[in-house]
Amino acid sequence: MFKVGQRVACINDVFEPWVFDLYKSLPKKDDIYTVRAIRAGRSSPEFSVNDDAEIKLTGAEFDLLVLLQELRNPDDPYSAVKQELGFRAERFAPLLEETEEEEAGELIGVGTERESWMPKAA
Repeated sequence: MFKVGQRVACINDVFEPWVFDLYKSLPKKDDIYTVRAIRAGRSSPEFSVNDDAEIKLTGAEFDLLVLLQELRNPDDPYSAVKQELGFRAERFAPLLEETEEEEAGELIGVGTERESWMPKAA
């Protein structure tokens, strides 16, 4: 799974129509984001409309959600717990970034012969 601070790429930006009414910011496919937080939350909600035209949440699946550093959204209006609307983790893929050790190895030429830096005797 992901960890806070990890860079991820959006691989799915297809949303149900109701999402556009609740979210202020949505990820775009192939854009790169930074994980701000990971938490349990709801996804795939089911809604109903009563006789007074009020929308009620009638069901949902529990899922792992991510919050992104680059995107901020309002709190979930259908939750008694004040928490920002997040995105299903499956919408993202981790970036395959080189570690600092791999980068340092490339910079100093690990695995290649090096000439001595000492001046040669005359």
